[in-house]
Amino acid sequence: MISSFTQTRLVAGISILLILPYLYFSSGAPRMKSSLFRKITIATIASLLFIPISMIGEAFAYPHPGGLYSQALIDSIKSNVKANLSPWKPAYDSLVAKAKWLQTEVPSAVQTFYVPAYYSGPAAHIAASALLQDDVKAAYVSAAAYALTGTNSFADKAIEIMNNWARVNTGVGGDDSSLVMSYAGVAFIQSAELLQNYSGWNASDKAQFKSWVSDVFLDKVANANKMRTNNWGMWGVLGSISAYHYLDDPAHVRSEIDLIKAKIDAQIASNGAITEEVKRGASGLQYTYFYLAPLTAAAQVALDSEGVDLFNWVSPQGKTIKSALDYLLYYMQHPSSWPYAANPELPSASDPWPSNLFEAMANYYPDPAYEAFAASKRPLMQTGHHYAWTFPTVMKSTRTLVSETFDNMPTGTPPVGWTVTNSTDSSASIVNVSQDKLLSLKITDTNANGASLVQKNFTAQSGTVTAQWSVMEQALFPYAKFGLKSGTNFAIELYTAGPNLAYRLNNGNYINVQSFKPNTWYTIKVTANILTNSYDIYVDGILKASNVVFTNPASTINGIAFYGGWGPTGTVFIDDVGVIK
Repeated sequence: MISSFTQTRLVAGISILLILPYLYFSSGAPRMKSSLFRKITIATIASLLFIPISMIGEAFAYPHPGGLYSQALIDSIKSNVKANLSPWKPAYDSLVAKAKWLQTEVPSAVQTFYVPAYYSGPAAHIAASALLQDDVKAAYVSAAAYALTGTNSFADKAIEIMNNWARVNTGVGGDDSSLVMSYAGVAFIQSAELLQNYSGWNASDKAQFKSWVSDVFLDKVANANKMRTNNWGMWGVLGSISAYHYLDDPAHVRSEIDLIKAKIDAQIASNGAITEEVKRGASGLQYTYFYLAPLTAAAQVALDSEGVDLFNWVSPQGKTIKSALDYLLYYMQHPSSWPYAANPELPSASDPWPSNLFEAMANYYPDPAYEAFAASKRPLMQTGHHYAWTFPTVMKSTRTLVSETFDNMPTGTPPVGWTVTNSTDSSASIVNVSQDKLLSLKITDTNANGASLVQKNFTAQSGTVTAQWSVMEQALFPYAKFGLKSGTNFAIELYTAGPNLAYRLNNGNYINVQSFKPNTWYTIKVTANILTNSYDIYVDGILKASNVVFTNPASTINGIAFYGGWGPTGTVFIDDVGVIK
């Protein structure tokens, strides 16, 4: 972003260049040409050359609202609420009710915000934190309610609180002060994004708030913490990238993206553990969540700001955000196996963590286990303490096309909501097959002249589609087929070809991807670019093939299907099917 000083110099220099012809031709004196005119020209060019071209190219503003929630997302949510669709409408009702209840909040900003260390005195820490956290809750809930309803009183309440902190707060003390300000105060910036275009927020107040973001939140909080290696550092990164996005500073946003990449590579273990947080023993699960919440929110800001997809980025050492999420989910579902302490601390029935995180992550990964984990606590809203994924249900995107675990279906019957076509002596039914899964889809084919086809259709897509499913065979099935369909044709075909997993080219040839062992679950993911008719193949999170040409040309994709094979006989098990756009 060009500074105000640089902008002034640039405008002045260009203005002088524009009047130079007038000075030259109106002077009529050779002396002007040889002395003053030459001096002005040299000075002007020098001034302009002093400005890097890259800075000139960055004189732009990011779209606002942005960062976590774009205007396009907000508009889609409004449509879903208007149509009375779940889960948006119940979550919307909950949000608006809370916003109305918080309209009596009186701002309580302090000049120097101080919070004592939690472990030195929990009660004093909580009481001091509440000065900020109560105000943040009222502001952010009100701002979100305004974005979805257009009710000015909600916006006015948020602005009243934010103006108070921007005018009064000039410093942050020691102990836990900067940590609390980072994980709570960042919601003021998220609120400002939602209110950026509200006409009732006057220019001088908005400028004062931006000064607070720059002088207090960035300089004394976010940037002061972001190099730490635990959750303090990650909350600092979320604060910094959110602030730089709000202030339209792309150079610093890109720098924060580089820092996030470095943290992913250094701070996530090869098994997905967050190294500094699992050390906390019984508190390790909660602190792992407390690290991943700001990491993933920062990744969304990176995606919205610069189009950099950190959700699927693989570090030089093979580290990924997805592996850390899967690590947390596994031990949330198997707490007795937590290797760092007996009886790890878990959320109460009313605590939204980490369900709010997995509700949000279902928007980025075609993993139905995430949505299934979160669904029981809907509508989810995390307010009052920290602010990363605060409104994950009401702000849920519409990217999910298929999310199926088969776990709530009756056993021994065909899968509900799927189209099943069976030949003689072939079948598709829900079974309990292994301890690793609750219920799965079993496709059996004992007819060499027939097959069973199980298919789920969705609205035709013409851009990018990502699909994921788990597959297992107790005995090798020579010809089980899986893929994405366009009408009646398979656009993408993958097979278990004896001891191998393979894909089929458009010339009919089969290319092996890797070996395939019986009684082993494999997670297969394909990312299909319909515009280029090509796709990438991942097995257990590892890229195995890229830019593979579609088996059959397609202008759209509208289904995912599993096929028992025509000719060879056998049984294949399918689970955790997800498709996102």
